[in-house]
Order: sequence, then C-alpha cells, then structure tokens
Amino acid sequence: MKTLLLFDIDGTLLRADDATRVAMSGAFQDIFGVRDATAGVSFSGRTDPEILQESALSALGRLFQDEEFQRLIERYVYLLPRELERSESFQLMPGVKQLLTQLSTMTDVGLGIETGNLEAGAKLKLKRGGIKRFFSVGGFGSDSTNRTEIVRLAIERVRKLHQNNIPRENIFIIGDAPQDIIAGRNLGINTIAVVTGHADRNTLIAESPNCILPDLSDIASFMKYTGL
Repeated sequence: MKTLLLFDIDGTLLRADDATRVAMSGAFQDIFGVRDATAGVSFSGRTDPEILQESALSALGRLFQDEEFQRLIERYVYLLPRELERSESFQLMPGVKQLLTQLSTMTDVGLGIETGNLEAGAKLKLKRGGIKRFFSVGGFGSDSTNRTEIVRLAIERVRKLHQNNIPRENIFIIGDAPQDIIAGRNLGINTIAVVTGHADRNTLIAESPNCILPDLSDIASFMKYTGL
C-alpha cells in the first residue's frame, strides 16, 4: 500500500442526520422518559459521546454515569437500524459509490474510516448505504471524543492490519467538517474538504485544507490531487 485514504461518514460519504437524531432521542425516551432530548444539540463534526452527553446536560441537567451511558448506547444502536430504514432523507453523497468502487480496484490504495460515530453505528450506516464492504478498519467516536486521536488510531490500525508503515505525506483525510481538517493538520497529513455537510465553503477554507471539492463526483480531480 502506497496511499491511505481516510473518509469521514456523516456529511462526507452519506447523510443520515434525521435517523441518527430520532434514534438517539428514542433511546433517551425509552430509558429516561424524556422526549426530544437532542433538540437544539449540534451534530456536525462531533462524536456521538459528545452529542449524547450534551443532550443529557440539556434534558437531565447532568452528565451520565458510566452504567447509564452504556445502557443508552446499547438502546441507540438497537433503534438505529429501524430509523435508517425508515428515513426518507437517507442518501449517499454524490459520486461516493463510483469513487469507492474505483479506488477499491487499486492495489496500492488503502481505505479507512475516521468518524465521530460509535463503531457499531458507523457500520450500520455504511451497511445501509451499501458501502460497508469497502472498509475494514478505522477510528471511531467510541475510541475517543478527540478527533485527532480518532484519526491517529485509524492510521495505527491500518498500518498494523497491512503491516505497512505508510508515510504521513501519503495519507489523506476526506471530510466535510472543520474538525476533520484540524485533525489532519495536527497530525501533519493531507486534508481534502468536501462541501456536502453543514459547514459552508468559507468555513472550510478558513481551516486551510490542502484541497476543497464541491463533492466527490469529480473523480478526475480527486485522483489528480491524491496522485492516483
């Protein structure tokens, strides 16, 4: 492997905002009897644990205890598949399946995930989008609430899986949020921003990504920038 591409999920590969929010709110209601616990809580670029803890502060007036948090996570993961199937707005972002299909045929390219989603939730979303088969490893919100640490773990796992100490200059993060770009910069790796999430172009440009694309449908430009 000569090149590693780490993709964010929500807003980059797919959109599942409503399903995520409904499943999280449903978990709160089932366990704590609180409706609309996630109302007013921002999801963009954040990890699931951060979102759930902020929702707890808003709805319950306190943070979770460890046992409560585990129960809520289990209930959320239980409810998420149903909400993903019900969702009328779930969609893959433009060009995603075509790009991943092409990349998967390239023997020198490795694909991984870097996401704020809990690992179980990430896999459910990728499965719903029909793209789970492209990814076997990654870093997740269940690993850390720090995006830089999530990315670092993803790189470490890919290197271990493939027994390949791929250099940082050949690693690329592809994401839709400022947090993705900041994490890449912190680790000295390349960043590709896509304007398919909640952050607008100017917000992304302000973080100085190495490249910015409207979406992933311009496969020729993506390949050119990554040297593929």
